[in-house]
Amino acid sequence: MGGFLDKPKTTKHNDYGEGNKLLFGVSSMQGWRSEMEDAYYACAGLGSGLEDWSYFAVFDGHAGCKVSKHCASHLLGYIINTDEFMNGDHVKGIRTGFLRIDEVMRMLPELTQNAAKCGGTTAVCAFISPTQVYIANCGDSRAVLCRQGVPVFATQDHKPILPEEKERIHNAGGSVMINRVNGTLAVSRALGDYDFKNVK
Repeated sequence: MGGFLDKPKTTKHNDYGEGNKLLFGVSSMQGWRSEMEDAYYACAGLGSGLEDWSYFAVFDGHAGCKVSKHCASHLLGYIINTDEFMNGDHVKGIRTGFLRIDEVMRMLPELTQNAAKCGGTTAVCAFISPTQVYIANCGDSRAVLCRQGVPVFATQDHKPILPEEKERIHNAGGSVMINRVNGTLAVSRALGDYDFKNVK
């Protein structure tokens, strides 16, 4: 999925910021891929009553960059504008936001005209409120929470070889071959990838 270069592009894009008593840094590099397929969003202070909240997300695109870039620009809005999130059920709001952006992207011609070439993205995001940290992931982008340099929590990757994921794929009419969905996709959950989502 996605082409490769003869020589990797090693130029790095670096960004940093601070707010809400947080310091953050971001670095990205295209590497061997023929185009940069990944995206991120980092924001300390979300505004609209969420000034003391921060949001950080990484999107690992595959088979193109359209879905990862779209998610970097819009996922936050889809989450914080859900009824659940606005009413204080942040966990349900995050889940609903993920599902909603995936439904909306399915209707966008620029992302679905050629479904096999549309591609998709994994996602991992963290909301940090004054009292809580909410972490969500889709695919195999991983968040690790450390205390004093020691990992105390990590998200679980969504891989086709996991028994519950394999069963879900089979129930939807798919298969798992060489540890990939239909022998192609290395993750069992992603945003986009509509050619793998023909069965609701």
